[in-house]
Amino acid sequence: MEKKVMIRLCAKIVAETDLYETDREVQNLIDWVCLSEQIKENNNTIRNLTGEYKKIEPDCREGVSAKNYRDKKALPLVEKLKEVIKNLTIKCVQLTEQGRKLTAKVDGQQKQISCLTDKVMEQSDTIDRLQEKAVDLGRLERHLGREQVQSIVERSKALEQAERVNKRPKRAYEVSR
Repeated sequence: MEKKVMIRLCAKIVAETDLYETDREVQNLIDWVCLSEQIKENNNTIRNLTGEYKKIEPDCREGVSAKNYRDKKALPLVEKLKEVIKNLTIKCVQLTEQGRKLTAKVDGQQKQISCLTDKVMEQSDTIDRLQEKAVDLGRLERHLGREQVQSIVERSKALEQAERVNKRPKRAYEVSR
């Protein structure tokens, strides 16, 4: 109780006089009175926490040696991490190999696409030429008549057939006849 009275008195001195600012001894005394209560509370808090720690500390320390910690906690964790790293490394190698195979497959397919594109372009050119020839044939049939064009085509085919026969080498049994 008297501590509260002392604090009120210190507060009055500070508020109503200028002694706190002018007299060093008064300043130190007021600081000590005001701060000692806070220090006392802090010390009580520290004592309480220390007491609680001393109660639970034996449980924490019981059976926890460096060797026990190493054997029961650290080594199993390290082994588990090694296994995980090994599995991830294997998976990484597998994925890398799979990526290489897919890249090679894509390259092959791109070559195929390129070849097929070239063939399509060639066939498109051939179709264009054939369509132009069909248009030309239509023009000829309109001017010369269908029968006359057909007759010319038949004679041309017969001539080509005769030339092929003449160019063909004679076989031994054909020559002796």
